[in-house]
Amino acid sequence: MKYEIRNMDRFKVIHIIGNIDSVESTKFLDTEIQTLIESGNHHFVFNLERTTYLDSAGISIFIHCLCDVQQNNGSVFIIAEDNQVRRVLEMVGIDRLIKTYNNEKEFISDQKLVSV
Repeated sequence: MKYEIRNMDRFKVIHIIGNIDSVESTKFLDTEIQTLIESGNHHFVFNLERTTYLDSAGISIFIHCLCDVQQNNGSVFIIAEDNQVRRVLEMVGIDRLIKTYNNEKEFISDQKLVSV
């Protein structure tokens, strides 16, 4: 698993690339997210458009982030196109906890952001 983090307005957008399939591979990202939260970032978007596989290790990243940012009136969103990754999110009910968009354009429009 690889990831890239970029800024979009008040959000940290985290593009996750490849498979999210082990606790070891997610540990680094989880630590980086914790550091971002501690430094005052409380709004995150997980872009899974380039994610090819997702298991419970990935789900735990989203849940941990959501729990941590809610204490600071933050927010978490997910972007996942209609594929196997999206079906896993729906199957475990994450889409009921975290608003999920089909693509970044839809997210930008809904959040009334200026496209970057």
